[in-house]
Amino acid sequence: MSAIVVAPQLRQALEGTVAALKRVADTELDSDVVQRMHRLGERKEFLDAGEKQEYDWLVNFWMNRTLEKAEAAVALQRLREAVPDLVTSL
Repeated sequence: MSAIVVAPQLRQALEGTVAALKRVADTELDSDVVQRMHRLGERKEFLDAGEKQEYDWLVNFWMNRTLEKAEAAVALQRLREAVPDLVTSL
């Protein structure tokens, strides 16, 4: 694929997009959240209703964040291929 020449106004918009995508791609869940999810998961057959609901919410949140991170990484890679000088240090 050949590189795309980008107009200055579009370049500015894309730079903001790249910054947002990098933040999403690089963000990690807080270690306390991950530890809580693991603790609940280790004893999930013994959880009360509130803990089960919390565990389900945490797992769903983790799955959604993982998907968002993957989508952001793919989008960054595609932008890098299209406009190599726009997306650095991948």
